[in-house]
Amino acid sequence: MKIDFESDFLDYILTRGYEYYIDNKVSNVVVKDNFIKATVEGNNKYKVNLKIQDNVFIDGKCSCPYYDSNGYCKHMAAVLYYVNNNDLNKKVNNLEDIVKKVPEKDVRNFLYNSLKNDTDLLNKFRIEFSKYFPKLSKESYKHKIYQAINRCYDKRDFIDYSSTYKYERVMEEFINEARKLVDNEDYDTAFTIVSIILDSIPMTNIDDSNGSTGMVAAYSLEIIFDILDTIQDKNNPLLKKILDYVIEEVKDSHLYNYGIDLQQILKCFIDDKLYLDEIKTALEIALDNSFDKSYFYIRKDYVEYLIKIYELKGKENKKINILEKYSFDSEVLLMYIDELIKNNQLDKAIKILKEKLDVEDYKRREYANKLAEIYLDNNMMDDYKDILYQMFYKFDKYDIDVYRKIKGLYSSKEWEIEKNKIIENIKSDKNNNNNRDLNNIFIEEKMIDELYLNVCDYSMEYVKDYEKYLLPKYNNELLKIYMDSCLIEAEHACNRNNYRDVARKVNYIMKMDNSKEIVKIILKVINDKYFGKRPAMLEEFKNTIKNLNKYI
Repeated sequence: MKIDFESDFLDYILTRGYEYYIDNKVSNVVVKDNFIKATVEGNNKYKVNLKIQDNVFIDGKCSCPYYDSNGYCKHMAAVLYYVNNNDLNKKVNNLEDIVKKVPEKDVRNFLYNSLKNDTDLLNKFRIEFSKYFPKLSKESYKHKIYQAINRCYDKRDFIDYSSTYKYERVMEEFINEARKLVDNEDYDTAFTIVSIILDSIPMTNIDDSNGSTGMVAAYSLEIIFDILDTIQDKNNPLLKKILDYVIEEVKDSHLYNYGIDLQQILKCFIDDKLYLDEIKTALEIALDNSFDKSYFYIRKDYVEYLIKIYELKGKENKKINILEKYSFDSEVLLMYIDELIKNNQLDKAIKILKEKLDVEDYKRREYANKLAEIYLDNNMMDDYKDILYQMFYKFDKYDIDVYRKIKGLYSSKEWEIEKNKIIENIKSDKNNNNNRDLNNIFIEEKMIDELYLNVCDYSMEYVKDYEKYLLPKYNNELLKIYMDSCLIEAEHACNRNNYRDVARKVNYIMKMDNSKEIVKIILKVINDKYFGKRPAMLEEFKNTIKNLNKYI
């Protein structure tokens, strides 16, 4: 079986995946029907699950941290290479035979002269054989990386969209060097390079419309994951060096502000129960600094990490205090509510949520939903009914799902009266300009006549959204609406795109039942009024006219 998959993966992921396959890190491979399961050895054993159909890779999952934050990973690629290459027969490379015939002295002389005269080749050679070169200091790498970025700038000290490929290329050179250093087990220098690259991103003045810096950051983080996967000695000082870098970033959130999130690396240390006190302190500083930040999307994650650390240290009782402290965040608040309920503090949970409903907050819909869930779970049906009405008229205005929940509280006879009250309330709401709210209710209640009357004064595009409900009874009426809509649009059409849109609408009408006469009227009016003066319109209608002739 040969699986088509490489176009779904980033190039560097394919490279690392192939290396994992070659290094025999893939095991326990099971291929059954359209599914592949396997284990890939890294710092941990990662479970890979893949779906294949007709020898094409469809989707997959991996238990590694990289997959959680970035998607398809090297472990998945390694398994796919394993399946594809189980019976791989290596072919002799003709170039290899030729090189073998050239005397070694001549090869060395050629290589030496080439390296002297080709800076790019020398750099590639240095990366490939880095272990034979003297190590550069951190300051030297910093100078080289920033100089390389500066060479990408234009006269405005800016990298515009058309020049981002230069930036990507020079960054890729340093990233490839870091990868090679990992292969040569010089993890410290590899980390030095990628940490400088990550730090450089906020300083780079670039049009990042195509995500160049995000791609560079993803490659750099992948190398850090490679290092963490490879280091087996938990006392290796480099682990502490990496952690110190990450927790400094966690405390000041500098890289986070540029979309670079190191929290998955932090999670690796927590999962391995390493340096928990240092991480706890960093998380608390970050969370305390976030009190005045209305938008801090990783606050919930940091709170969860902090809780996990306390649990690992045998202090599970701290959980509710942590959640209460940071419950100014809406997501943390909902976690806090769940914990209060779990600890039999139902009244307190309800009180907090009810207070939140009185504060202007875009999250009030979530709080109301949570309150409704609590009332229903605890059979507090009067309160449940009351909150549903608040949601329907205030927090989740005229939402059809809330409407259905309200409907479920009434008998059929009672609902007939209540339904009409609700419809009248919506109609009398001067602040509601969304006619679709009523339409949704008419559809729900199968009130097709009312639905038709509510949409019949609108354009063809609007009415089409309700066609499937209206056509069985109002086919001819819809044809008339569509005809009028087409003729109005034709009257105001002033360019080829407009003409094309009108022609498409006429083609659409032609496919409806009993539409022959209506289409003939439309085309006659358009022909009499516009075709003579607008040859471009006639061109756009040629296919429509041909279709009509076939149809007649």
